[in-house]
Amino acid sequence: MTTRNTSGGATRERTSITLPPDLMRRAKVAGGNNLSAYVEAALREKFLIDGMAEVVRIKSQDPADDLFEAAEADAEAAA
Repeated sequence: MTTRNTSGGATRERTSITLPPDLMRRAKVAGGNNLSAYVEAALREKFLIDGMAEVVRIKSQDPADDLFEAAEADAEAAA
């Protein structure tokens, strides 16, 4: 089910999730009166962390790229 925020905000999609009871209790307490906003923030944070980990993984595969970028930066600074 897709819904539009009545205050003109972003469209939302309703779903259900299943969590262990202890985790659900902690999320409800941490989220105060807005569990959905808490879960949304947690997911956005997790996606950011995953993205950063992917950048590190890619960078570690070819360290020569770092040297090339540093040389370019030095050349630009010297110009």
